[in-house]
Order: sequence, then C-alpha cells, then structure tokens
Amino acid sequence: APDPADVCFVPNTTAGIGLVAEGFPWQPGDNVVLAAEEYPSNQYPWLNLRDRGVEVRTVPSRGNRVDVADVRAAMTDRTRVLSASFVQFASGFRADLDALGELCRSRGVFFFVDAIQGLGVFPLDVLRTPIDALAADGHKWLLGPEGAGIAYVRREWVERLRPVMVGAHSARFG
Repeated sequence: APDPADVCFVPNTTAGIGLVAEGFPWQPGDNVVLAAEEYPSNQYPWLNLRDRGVEVRTVPSRGNRVDVADVRAAMTDRTRVLSASFVQFASGFRADLDALGELCRSRGVFFFVDAIQGLGVFPLDVLRTPIDALAADGHKWLLGPEGAGIAYVRREWVERLRPVMVGAHSARFG
C-alpha cells in the first residue's frame, strides 16, 4: 500500500485533477495529452491552462478504445502530462494503465489517472503501476458518500507540485 502521507482527501475528482493541473510546474509551450472523449471534469482543468501557454492535445478513440500507439503519436518533446481515465465514463473502456504508465516513464511524462469509474471495482496498485497521481470521488465503486474523494501523489512529486486554490471551476487564484 502507498504511504498514507502520499494520499489526501479531496471533495471530488475535479478537485484532485485541479491539484495537478494548477500545481504542475508548467512552462509556456508545454502540452498535456488526454483522450478526446474524457468526462468534462478531466478536460476543463487542462483547458483552463491555455492562458498560461499550455496546449491540450486530444487523442480520438477508435471504436470506443483509446489506443496506446495513438497516445504515443500525440506526445511531443513538450508533453509534460498524460491524463487518462482508468475507465471511460461513456464507453466503459478500461485503459491499460501499465502500458500508459510505462510510456510516460520512458518519455519523462507525468502520468495522472482519473480513477473514479474503476477504483474499488478493479485492482490498482500505484506502487506497481507507474502512476504519478490519481484522484477519485468516493461515491461510485468505493461506496462512500458524495464529497469524500481521495487523491494520491507519488512521493517524489509531492514537493514539486505547487497547487493553488482550486474550486469547482479549477480557476487560478493568487
């Protein structure tokens, strides 16, 4: 199990995504890659970075599946983050997190997982699968109440992320 110091409570998945999107050390010209069909809360926090010079590169699915080769093709030398859903909300497609994580490790890309649709029903070991951070609300397969979510950040990233105040709209303050 991960060290409890690497896990925190968040009010929802969106707030957990915002911790990374707003706290990542972005530079103008950087980009983030995500599936074109992501749930809005895994799109808008990234899209909100445009005014900071961050490009959002989307990967269309093929027959409701996101192909690892297509993700690889969307990455450039300026890709800093890959954000992927464990399970896609509309299609039910379960991502190969091991393959995506290995791709990210090989390219020096931070790997974030929106885990709400799969955490609690499918096994996931963040110490084995190379995930840098994830977030999930507790009201789905974790069988918790609405508003009691969790976020995980791999230890080596805890001090490098500098999240700012994050709300329902993932707006930047400060």
